[in-house]
Amino acid sequence: MTLQWGYKRAFARCALLFVAGTALQIIFGDIDNSFLRYPWGLIVAINYLYLLVLIHFQTDRWPWLKRLYDGYACVSALASMVVVTIIFGLTRQDPATEGLIGLLGFSRMTSSWPFNILLLYFTTTTGLAVVDDLHHWRQRRLAAVLSHLAVFVVLVAGVFGSGDKQRVNVTTQVGHTTHVGLTDKGEQVQLPFALTLKEFTMDEYPPKLYVLDTRTESSSMDFLSVEAEGVEADIEGWHIVAERSIDMAGRRTESGEWQQMDHVGAAPAVYVKARHQLSGEEFEGWVSCGSFIFEPSYLMLGGRYAVAMPRREAKRYLSRVELRDEEGQTHLYNIEVNHPARVGGWYIYQMGYDTQRGRWSEVSVLECVRDGWYSAVHIALWTMLVSGVVMFLTAGGRRAAKPRKEDKR
Repeated sequence: MTLQWGYKRAFARCALLFVAGTALQIIFGDIDNSFLRYPWGLIVAINYLYLLVLIHFQTDRWPWLKRLYDGYACVSALASMVVVTIIFGLTRQDPATEGLIGLLGFSRMTSSWPFNILLLYFTTTTGLAVVDDLHHWRQRRLAAVLSHLAVFVVLVAGVFGSGDKQRVNVTTQVGHTTHVGLTDKGEQVQLPFALTLKEFTMDEYPPKLYVLDTRTESSSMDFLSVEAEGVEADIEGWHIVAERSIDMAGRRTESGEWQQMDHVGAAPAVYVKARHQLSGEEFEGWVSCGSFIFEPSYLMLGGRYAVAMPRREAKRYLSRVELRDEEGQTHLYNIEVNHPARVGGWYIYQMGYDTQRGRWSEVSVLECVRDGWYSAVHIALWTMLVSGVVMFLTAGGRRAAKPRKEDKR
C-alpha cells in the first residue's frame, strides 16, 4: 500500500523536525526550561495562543497554512509522537548516560530537543485544529470539540508549565521535624509546611533460598520461597528442605545458631537440610540474610556451592507523617508508594528508606512535587471523561436515526 502524497509530505515534515532537533541537541545540549517559571511560562503561553488564533485567521490569505492542521498533519504528528515516546520509553532515562545515547539526548526525554520540538509541533497542530473547531462550532459535535480542547489544554500545560514544576527530596527521620528539601541539583528549597516522621513500617516477601556458586558468585535461577516450615524444592541437583523458619531471629556468637529475638536488628533465619540427588551427600544448618547487626549465614554444600538467602524484598512500605501547615494546623498522613498525600498544590510521594536497616529503618525519603498547572490539567481530564461519556451515549441515537435500506425503497 502506497502512502498518499499528503501523508508523505506530512511525515517528511516530522522527520525534518526530528533531524533539526537532533542537530540542536548535539550543538547546544539539553534544554533548560527554567525560563518558563511563573510568570514567564504564562506570558509565553498567552502569546502562543494568540499566535495560533492569528495563524488560523490568515489561512484564507495564505492557504498553505492549512497544511499545519489538516488531517495529514494531525495524523503524522500523532504517529511521530507515539514513535518518539516509544523510543525514549525503551531507553533508560539517566542524566549521567554517556556515548551516542547521551549525546543525542535519548536518556533525558523531558530536556531533549528532538522530543520537545515534536511535542511543540503536535501541540500546534492540535491547537490549530481546536481553534478551527471553536470557529465552526455550530457545524461540529460539541463532545468532539470539548475532547480536542481538553487534550490541547493538557499539552499546553505540559509544555509551558514544565518550568513551574518543583521536585524536592526530603529525608525525614523518626521524631525529627524538617521543612527543607533538596532539588536534584543540591539546592535547598523552603517548603510551606513542616514534616515529622512518626513511624516507618514495612511488609516483606517471604525469604528465598538459592544455590550459590561461590567461585563465580552467581546464584541459581530457581529458588525456594519459605512461606511456611517444611516447604521443599529441587534446585541445581540439590533437594532443599526448610525444616524451621524464624521471622525475627538473632545469632548466638558462641554456637552460631539462630534463635527467636524480638528486637531491632532481628533477621529472618531458616534451618535448612540439603541432599544431593546423585551422590546422596547431606548437609544441614542455618541460613540467614543477616541485618545491619548480624552477618549473613550460609550453608556450605561441599567446597563450591552453598545455600544462601538474599535480603528480603520489600512488599509494601509506609511512612506515617505529621504535617504542620503555615497556619499551625497539624495533619496526619499515611504515605506509601502510589498513594501520595496531597497538601494544597503539593503532592508528597514515598520514594525510599535506609536500605541497610531495611524494615528497621528510621529514615524515610519523600519527594514533594508541586505543579502550578495541575488545576487546569485536572479540569481538562474531567472534561475528556465527560465528552467521552457524551459520545458514547449519543452514538446509539445517531445509528438508530439512520434509515435502513428497506425504508429507502
